[in-house]
Amino acid sequence: MARASARGPRRRIAAHGIRMGGLMDTNVEDLEQTSLTLPDGTVVVARLIQPDDMRALQRFHTRLSQRSIYLRFFGVVPVLSDERARYFTHLDGQDRFAYVALDPNDPDEIIGVVRMDREPGTDCGEYAVIVEDRWQGRGLGFALTRLLIAGARRRGYRTMYAMVLPENVRMLNLLRDLGLPARVRWVDGMERVEVDISVPERPSLA
Repeated sequence: MARASARGPRRRIAAHGIRMGGLMDTNVEDLEQTSLTLPDGTVVVARLIQPDDMRALQRFHTRLSQRSIYLRFFGVVPVLSDERARYFTHLDGQDRFAYVALDPNDPDEIIGVVRMDREPGTDCGEYAVIVEDRWQGRGLGFALTRLLIAGARRRGYRTMYAMVLPENVRMLNLLRDLGLPARVRWVDGMERVEVDISVPERPSLA
């Protein structure tokens, strides 16, 4: 795949959509576990994904609607196989890393996942986020994305990109609301949104 710094017109996407207060009690030097505060005041614990999250990740997948699965995986994935769950949870923490958000009422259950996979030999990574349906629209995906960006910067990433179906308006709004320089290209019927994470975010409009 091409790096996110590939040639092409760069533009800053206007900010709109989800707003949130930001990270709460976050020590970006130690992201093993942190607390995120959502716009409605709900506090959600997030931490790096671990190999023993494999079963919890599979349970999380069963609670997703087919629509959410389709927007994330671009197809029908009725069951997250052991092989795929192992791939998503056994990471090196540098070139492949991810965070999970835990249910405040049941910390053994995952309610959101955000991940980054570095393109080999580059400072660019592919980003993806998915949130359980009952938690969507509350700012959790945005909070997890900001957490991921903080972790990516510490690991030497300078750009990230997401492959987004054009009908996934919520995801496109999330990326716009980051307040970072971005560029959009069409690739195989999808929008490849490339974000420069090497610069500071614009101040929040909230």
